[in-house]
Amino acid sequence: MTTTIQTSVIDFQFKHYRRQSTYAVIVNGEDGNYQEFEIEAASEAEAHSKADAIAQQCMIDVTYVEVYRIA
Repeated sequence: MTTTIQTSVIDFQFKHYRRQSTYAVIVNGEDGNYQEFEIEAASEAEAHSKADAIAQQCMIDVTYVEVYRIA
């Protein structure tokens, strides 16, 4: 006895839109120097990751980085 199996693939293309929030990033350096940036990120973890990358590229001696969610 033979069994025939028919399979079909239905391709649904769902576009998952991640809601982006705006964050303010303040990179504080020694002697009161600081630089401010605005970034967009889908999560707080992504915002912290982007803030860390920005801090590494700044040309000041970084003491700490602040991240605030604006919207």
